[in-house]
Amino acid sequence: MLAEVITAETAQDAIEDAKKAKNADLIEVRLDYIKGLKEGDLKKIINDCKKPLIITNRKKTEGGFFIGDENKRIEILKSAIKLGADYIDVEYSSEKNTIKNLIEKKNKTKIIISYHNFKETPDNIINIYNNIKKLNPDLIKIVTTANSVTDNFKIFDLIKRANKEKRKIIAFCMGEYGKFSRILGLILGSQIIYASLEKGKESASGQLTLNELNNYYRIRKLNNSTKIVGLIGNPVEHSWSHIIHNSAFEKFGINAVYLKFQVDKLKEFIGYFRGLDLMGFSVTIPHKIEVIKYLDSIDKKAKKIGAVNTIVAKNGKLIGYNTDCGGAMQALKSKTKIRNMNVVLLGAGGSTRALAYGLKEEGAKITILNRTINKAALLADYFNCDYGPLNDLKNIDYDVLINTTSAGMHPEINNSPVNAGLIKKNSVVFDIVFNPFKTRLLLDAEKKGCIIIPGIEMLLNGNALQFELWTNINAPKQLMRKQVLNYLKNASH
Repeated sequence: MLAEVITAETAQDAIEDAKKAKNADLIEVRLDYIKGLKEGDLKKIINDCKKPLIITNRKKTEGGFFIGDENKRIEILKSAIKLGADYIDVEYSSEKNTIKNLIEKKNKTKIIISYHNFKETPDNIINIYNNIKKLNPDLIKIVTTANSVTDNFKIFDLIKRANKEKRKIIAFCMGEYGKFSRILGLILGSQIIYASLEKGKESASGQLTLNELNNYYRIRKLNNSTKIVGLIGNPVEHSWSHIIHNSAFEKFGINAVYLKFQVDKLKEFIGYFRGLDLMGFSVTIPHKIEVIKYLDSIDKKAKKIGAVNTIVAKNGKLIGYNTDCGGAMQALKSKTKIRNMNVVLLGAGGSTRALAYGLKEEGAKITILNRTINKAALLADYFNCDYGPLNDLKNIDYDVLINTTSAGMHPEINNSPVNAGLIKKNSVVFDIVFNPFKTRLLLDAEKKGCIIIPGIEMLLNGNALQFELWTNINAPKQLMRKQVLNYLKNASH
């Protein structure tokens, strides 16, 4: 179920916000946000909200804002029961006899006992679950903070345990490392996913908006048979691939969801996800080379490139591919010829490998420039081309300049890998960074009369190739482009 969290400062605003949550199943009203809550306010909220209602009154130690003594806080929850609230949420840290008393006198109200940890995901999470279980609530809620991607696995294992025991549980991790757990937890059997009404009204770190969940993640279509696919990287928040792929899954009625996985421990992540219902992964910075160690096989092109950006799960095996190369070459060929062109590649990572391979095949003359010259030298030796430090750009007469570094990527949008003065007039400048749509490098190049190629072209081409590898269906490229451009248009307003 999808719950809209209302964090309004007045009872009337809470009621108005609840009316906007047409795509939610439940409304959670955070009474602790309401300033100067009066006796009649609670009755009005419960009577006027047309959807099932969760009443929550968080104390400060649980991340809330309630001011007053504990008895007064609990009395408000008791009033909510008397007024017929569908659910009340009471913290596990509350006095145990108080919790028992609420459960004994709950009438038709369902009781959620919640545990929140804003610092970590403790190792004794099973003990906490068992202790809450003894109190026999209608729902057990356990929400922790993920300081690593592996913290989510404790929560997923907890959900699986609760499912086996036929206990209703709400469980996920907060924070950037835990963001995907809100959606994946729902697929695995967590009962409720919480959403904010809009950006800036989040009640917890990592909370997604109602619009994001409905329109970009198709939350209504997900179930325990949904295949999992997504982006492995660090960072991943800037990515638009979930918009591209989930729209394609929707078009063809494919029961899959594309998520964004911020991954710090790659080996552990791959190991755990082998046990889930996988379709595959996209791979981005900084994991394109290291991930090869944890795969069962890689195709010939990816092997020659020495980097993987696509993983296909097939018959229990994980197979690596590289669509960066094909995606980039398509983007370049749409704007320029490549054969016999002098091309400078900025960077020396996994994406540089993919582009160097493709450019070599197309007959370009390549120079690799990188801040760390040793990395450039190793790559140049592998592809039999020239190399040097970044400041060598001033000495090179190039036709095409390609940035493969993350310089200029959101949120560092004012950064550029090179000084504007080093951009050659009327050359072709290609930046594989796709967010923002036009990077500082491309804006500077445009002023010099250059032909520019935004990173979104490589992204769309590469994602289309990924979609085809995962599904064996021709990618709906026009739809993919339309969806991401619509997203950018809406985001700019």
